[in-house]
Amino acid sequence: MPANPRPGDFEADRRAGTVASLARAIVRMANAGVRVINLSVVACIPVLKPVDQTTLGAAVRYAFKVKDVVLVAAAGNLGDKTAGNSDCQQNPDVDATSTKDPRNWSGVVTISTPSWFTDYVLSVGATDGNGQPAMDVNGREITLLGPWVGVGAPGVGVEGFDVHGDLINGALDTNENKLKAMNGTSFSAASVSGLAVLIRAKYPNLSAAQVIRRIEATAHSPAAVVDNKIGYGTVDGVAALNYDVPMDGAAPSEHLSRPLVLRPAPPQPDRRPMLVAMIGSGVLLASLGGLFVAINLGKRRRE
Repeated sequence: MPANPRPGDFEADRRAGTVASLARAIVRMANAGVRVINLSVVACIPVLKPVDQTTLGAAVRYAFKVKDVVLVAAAGNLGDKTAGNSDCQQNPDVDATSTKDPRNWSGVVTISTPSWFTDYVLSVGATDGNGQPAMDVNGREITLLGPWVGVGAPGVGVEGFDVHGDLINGALDTNENKLKAMNGTSFSAASVSGLAVLIRAKYPNLSAAQVIRRIEATAHSPAAVVDNKIGYGTVDGVAALNYDVPMDGAAPSEHLSRPLVLRPAPPQPDRRPMLVAMIGSGVLLASLGGLFVAINLGKRRRE
């Protein structure tokens, strides 16, 4: 639900229901034994109009920490305002001058969820055919930047075909009235999800955190070593499956907004008042019964 809903916000905040539904789906898949979950779904949330994500945060933490599931999420696409999507405003890149906040969390204007649960989710940005951050026809980044981005993977010119060789997934080019290949981080996340499956198959003893570390450690770093466009770099499937990657300390440290403490078990009900009432009632009934018997015996003797 929206943190501070206002009248008339229902249509604008329908994504809040998507966040809740996504949380339920993650828990259900984790409980079913799924070891890798692809999350090619994104909710863009302006920081000035927050949405309650408590349930989703608990769900991704449960899947990652308790069920050891690798969660791979699309970083999100920069919103095209001409399409009516003005919520996905671009976030800044890294701040190389900062030692306290180099990935520029303080500059975030748009939250990409579930990607921003970076302690538990591997977020994937889009790259082009050269392994560079993908751009659209207007020279803008396709990826919604963010300090949560972990790696980049191909997200441009993705095509799918049916048995007859016809394109089955694409965006309609109204000028030429035909489908063209699609771009986006959803395809990037799917690619990395497939790589995570291969890693878990080859190294079944690796934890979810170790799988993510292997993918990040073997990626081809950007010029800044790590940035908010493709994170630690463009994925290298061959390297991720074959390189010797140290796994010590792979589990990330959590950054919880408040301690997660299990609620104490509810106290056992105090049955003493009930017992006192039952005993009192029993004594009273016994006394009344005795009095009744005594009265009847008295009457018989007088007769």
